Amino acid sequence: MSERLLKDQNVQNNYMDEEYAEFEEFTLSNKVKWIIGIVGGVFTIGILYLFVVLIPSYYIPEASELSDIVKVGELNATLSPLEDPRIKQLGLDAPYDYEGGDDDLDNEESDEKGDIDTIGTSSKKVVERIILIGDIHGHYLAFRKLLRKLKYNSKSDHIIMLGDFISKGPDSLQVLDFAINNNLGCIIGNHEYAVLQNYALFHHLTVPKFTDNSSHSSSRFTIKDSFNSDPEFLLAKKLQPKHIQYINHCPLMLKLGEVPLHKWSNFGGIKSAPGIAVHAGIRWDLSLEDQIPEDTLEMRSYVGPFFNETTSDPHEKHSISWSKYYNKKNLPNKNVVYYGHDARRGLNLKKYTKGIDTGCDRGEKLTAMMIWLQKTPTGVIHYAERPVHVNC
Repeated sequence: MSERLLKDQNVQNNYMDEEYAEFEEFTLSNKVKWIIGIVGGVFTIGILYLFVVLIPSYYIPEASELSDIVKVGELNATLSPLEDPRIKQLGLDAPYDYEGGDDDLDNEESDEKGDIDTIGTSSKKVVERIILIGDIHGHYLAFRKLLRKLKYNSKSDHIIMLGDFISKGPDSLQVLDFAINNNLGCIIGNHEYAVLQNYALFHHLTVPKFTDNSSHSSSRFTIKDSFNSDPEFLLAKKLQPKHIQYINHCPLMLKLGEVPLHKWSNFGGIKSAPGIAVHAGIRWDLSLEDQIPEDTLEMRSYVGPFFNETTSDPHEKHSISWSKYYNKKNLPNKNVVYYGHDARRGLNLKKYTKGIDTGCDRGEKLTAMMIWLQKTPTGVIHYAERPVHVNC
């Protein structure tokens, strides 16, 4: 019996050897292996090229070269005096509707008379109103709501956005498209500069410097490190050339010409002073050309004991609100400064400083400051301004 079992087992083993021998006949040769390896490599490279190069290039806009940022620009618009019928039509004679304000609203008015500036040079666009708008932060619907309340007319009004008009909110690209299509003016804010830096990083470009087209040296600085989850980095990757070119042309500061100089018990008068638009503020001890970009983009307070340094932290030891100190400082040829950036302090209207960031991104208000010239029945020209707001 055992011999028979042994014989059957040998037969079975021989059968299995013959069966596996058939498979051995189909073993791949080295040549076939090389061909499969080459085909597999080409296929892998093709897949990588598709996902790394072709698809991103389809969805990510082409790069646009960046130019230096102008430190001090000139407003290319001038005001035409309005008479009573037009003033009533625009609602400029309506009661002032903005409650609150600031504990430090300046109630003093200088006895000095400013020079009366008329229409200006013919090379500039003649408009009825200059409208300065605080930090929009990509809140397009609130922005359009404000324009409707202002009865904005692109032909007769000139808008200047005081920086931080993009980022944080949901509709930065819509804000940019509207600004481009309607030729709106702008000031660069810390968020726009961060987007420029991230755009340069993503497209391997040189970060733009600040220049004033004079002997003063150009400079650049880094706001913060960037990474792929940074909202400014994500926004920068989406920008079309027209978007980045618009942001890139926004100056650090803008000379506005003569603006109202008055107390807030009225909307203006015959007195005026040179106006400056900036995002965060200016140093009292430096000329406009010598201002430090990091200060004008991020400052909220001066730091003692000499108050010739700035900080973005309003709680820093020995610090004081820059606008409070600036208004108290007796300076020759003092500028009236219109700015945003400081939502914590809200509407902050003083004689020489007008803060109009009222926290739209925090669900509060979006504010504009209208400036116009008003011709009285006796022919006297008054400088006038007033804030207008909408809820966000």
